[in-house]
Amino acid sequence: MNIDNFKKKILAWDEYEKNFYLIKNNINVNIKDLLFIEKQKNILLKNTILFAEGKPCNYGLLWGARGTGKSSLIFTIFNYLIKNYDISLLEIKRNQIKFINSILRKLDDKNEKFIIFFDDFSFNAESQDFMIFKSILDGTLSKNPNYLYYATSNFRSFIQNRNYNLINSSMLEKQEIIDNETALSDRFGIWLGFDKFTDDQYLNVVKNYCIKHNINEAIHIINKKALQWSLNRGSKSGREAYNFVKSLYNQAM
Repeated sequence: MNIDNFKKKILAWDEYEKNFYLIKNNINVNIKDLLFIEKQKNILLKNTILFAEGKPCNYGLLWGARGTGKSSLIFTIFNYLIKNYDISLLEIKRNQIKFINSILRKLDDKNEKFIIFFDDFSFNAESQDFMIFKSILDGTLSKNPNYLYYATSNFRSFIQNRNYNLINSSMLEKQEIIDNETALSDRFGIWLGFDKFTDDQYLNVVKNYCIKHNINEAIHIINKKALQWSLNRGSKSGREAYNFVKSLYNQAM
């Protein structure tokens, strides 16, 4: 697909066609719906505004448990800012890492600003992809001021599996291992952690979504059902709160 104007669009990469395609903007969560992450929200919003205005800004790593609002925050900030700024968002999946240089070369002739979003990235400690990703962030192509890199991961250092034993390592070996692990995350000037919700936080998010969708069932019944839902799903997160409320809404239809 040939896209003449990328501004205010959400894009993805088709590795078979070797080209971009548009993703329909169906983001139905407002930035105000993301509760209990005010610090993360303010930091990332201010940083993204700096980028949109052509001012110095930092790459951002959002890490933490699944469903805690990492990706949602990036998408809602993008949606919030395109009312006033001509920026675009390009989402890159973990299995597309080998195409990143080709993707950046294709973007280089576009005089437009792109949030390049690496969604749910993690690596084994000795993965070749880990080194490829680090070298890409260090490379000349990545230094274009029209690119802002945001990444989400369940792990602060992107490392998910460690195949070595620190206990029997010397101090020098331990430091080398730590330096290698942080070598990638150090490329991101902003680190934002996302914690799991407490019961009260989870139920407050459920309440907020119930109000938004005009669900008027008794609050004590909703809370009981919501906690059972989280138990069944194994998570008290904003994502599961939203999934639960959508299930209530569907039952009421």
